[in-house]
Amino acid sequence: MLILSPLLYQGALGSSNASYEHQVRRALLTNYDMNVRPVIGKKPVYVAFGMKISRLVKVKWKNIFLAWDSAAYGNVSRVQFLPTEVWVPDISLFNNGDDRIPLAGGSTKFVTEISVDSGGYCVWSGPATFKANCDLQIVSWPFDNQTCELAFGSYTYGDDRLKIKLFVDKGGIFTDRFVTSGDWSITNIAKRVDKTTHGDCCPYDFSEVVFTLKMSRKPLFHLFYLTIPSTLLLALTLTSFFIPVESGERIGFVTTMLLAMTVFLLLIPSFLPETSDGVPILGISFQATSVIIALVLFSNIFVIKVFFMDGTPPQWVGRLCFCCRKKGKPSKRVHVNSSDEFPVPSMKSHPSLSTIELSTTSPKAATAHGWGEKEEQITWQKMSASLDHFFFTFFSIISVITICVIYLANK
Repeated sequence: MLILSPLLYQGALGSSNASYEHQVRRALLTNYDMNVRPVIGKKPVYVAFGMKISRLVKVKWKNIFLAWDSAAYGNVSRVQFLPTEVWVPDISLFNNGDDRIPLAGGSTKFVTEISVDSGGYCVWSGPATFKANCDLQIVSWPFDNQTCELAFGSYTYGDDRLKIKLFVDKGGIFTDRFVTSGDWSITNIAKRVDKTTHGDCCPYDFSEVVFTLKMSRKPLFHLFYLTIPSTLLLALTLTSFFIPVESGERIGFVTTMLLAMTVFLLLIPSFLPETSDGVPILGISFQATSVIIALVLFSNIFVIKVFFMDGTPPQWVGRLCFCCRKKGKPSKRVHVNSSDEFPVPSMKSHPSLSTIELSTTSPKAATAHGWGEKEEQITWQKMSASLDHFFFTFFSIISVITICVIYLANK
C-alpha cells in the first residue's frame, strides 16, 4: 500500500490535468456548429496562409467561439482539435494537377490536428505535397527556365466572408529547410494576395494568395548523356569516308550510326510532357544530326557506285573532279644515251668496265624526244577518292554550321 500510493497520487494528478482539458473541449464543443464561420455579424474571417518548400503548410485564423478563460480551467492555455470537430477554412490549390485528389486542401489534404489557444487563435500546420498545372516552355530544353504559380483560395467563401493574407509580413514562403534538387534551381519566389472570380460563377470575388516560383533547369545531366554521345556519333559517321571502299563496311557502319541516333530521338519524349506548343532545341539538334547522317549514307552509296563503274570516265567529269588538284612536278626520267651524241669510253682503256653511262635530260629535251610526263590517266577509282575528300569536308562544315546556328538562335 505504501508502494502504490505515489503511483495513485501521480495518476490523480494526470487525471486532474486531463479533466481540465476535457472540460475545455466539452465546454467549447457543446452546441458548437462546425459549419458556422467563427465571427459575430458579417465581418470576414482573416486567414493567414504560408508554406515551406519542404512540404510544410501553415494556416492561422481566429475562432472566437473557441476562446476560454484559462484560469478557470487549471491554466490550460492550449487544446488540440481534429479538423472534423471545428470550423476550418476550405483553402485549396486552384490549379491542382493531382488527379487522385479532387480538392487539394482543407480537411481532405491537411490531416493534422489544429492547435487552439485560450484566445481562440487556431494554428493548423502539417506536411502536404502539391502537384500544380503549369504552362511549360520546352523550346529551349534543357536550357529552359520555367515559371509556375501556386494559387490558393476558397471555393465557397467570397472575399466579403473570408480574406487571405500572407502568414508573415517579410515572406509568406520559407526556404530555410529546402532540400536542393538535382534537376532544378529556384531562382526567385514571389508572392501576392489577389482576387479571382472562378470564371464569373458568382456575383462576388474570391480572395486568393499566389506564390510564383521561377526555376531554371540544370542541363548537365542531359548534356552528358545525350548531347555528347550524339556528337560522337556524328563525328564517327564522318570518318566513314576514310573506310576503304573494297572492305564493304561503309553502308553497314553508317546505318548503325543512323539507328543509334534514332534511339536518342526516342529518349527525348521520355523527359518531356506531350505537347505541340513547341519543339525542344535538343530535339531539333538530334533531327538535324539524323538528316546529316542520312545524307552521309546516300553520299557513301554514290561513292561506292562510282568506284565500281567500268570504262573510262568522260573528260569533263575528270576536269570537274580534279580542277582543284595541283599539278604534279615533272618527274625525272632515265634514258640510255646513244653513242653518236655521247661517246662511249673505250673498252680497251677500261677492260673491266661494261657500264653504260646514264644521264638526266632536261624537261624540254625529254619532251622533244617524247619522254615527257604523260597526262595522268583518270579512273573511276580516283574519282571516288576525290569524292570522299569532298564529302568529308562538305559535311564537316555543314555539321559545325548547323549546330552553331541551332544553339545560337536559341540564345
